[in-house]
Amino acid sequence: MKKRLVEFAGFVGFSIHQRERRDHEHPVPGYHVRKRELSLFHKAAYFGDLDTAEVLLLHNKNVVDSRDRKNRTALHLACTTGQSAVVSLLIHWDCDLNARDEESKTALMKAVQCQKEVCVTVLLEYRADPNLEDNCQNTALHYAVLAGDTSIAAKLLRYNANIEAIDKV
Repeated sequence: MKKRLVEFAGFVGFSIHQRERRDHEHPVPGYHVRKRELSLFHKAAYFGDLDTAEVLLLHNKNVVDSRDRKNRTALHLACTTGQSAVVSLLIHWDCDLNARDEESKTALMKAVQCQKEVCVTVLLEYRADPNLEDNCQNTALHYAVLAGDTSIAAKLLRYNANIEAIDKV
């Protein structure tokens, strides 16, 4: 059985399939970050250390889209903690805005899921795709509705998020 978003204003008729979270005790939804497993570049993005991130990019521009053990980029990690200055820096260095982690989530999905509206705005302004689906066929709009975040949901709709997107149940 599949359901879709049918009425945004009242949040009627939406469905979202989410894995059970093994990391519910952690402050960032969906990511349990083991700092010791992150590279220096990924730590800089996660903690918002703009100077370190920039020095590492100047030393090796290819690090911009490097992946951690869970296939996350620095952009994913910066978005989960709301590091909008780091997000802007990564975009300036031409990062892949639509890179996917091991669950096929994009940085935009993570920013929405973690309710980091400034990061959502920056990503959308630089044309991150709001209609990509993760492994469960959820889009960024599904996550905004699940969180009850009308401001982010409205913003996604202004950037042409598909209100008819259907998830996998």
